[in-house]
Amino acid sequence: MTHRNADRLPSFHSDSECEPTPTAASAAALSHETRELAITYGLGARLHHGERHWSDIRDDLARGWERLCGRECVPWTQVEGDVEGAWRLVLAD
Repeated sequence: MTHRNADRLPSFHSDSECEPTPTAASAAALSHETRELAITYGLGARLHHGERHWSDIRDDLARGWERLCGRECVPWTQVEGDVEGAWRLVLAD
């Protein structure tokens, strides 16, 4: 099975540092790719962490986001809502 949008995914570098982009002053300014990544990250977090409470994993996910940052590195504070929203949508098995 191939994914149609696989070539659109940004490249990720685990050793890169996450610095705020000056043009992304608010969540509304997030690019489609960044918002998509945040949602995917939240869905994956739910599948990985199962029934844990958001407050228990929030700090771990924030650190993980910083490691995940790629070309367009947006601070956790700007994507946290999208990550949490996606995390809450998925019911753990």
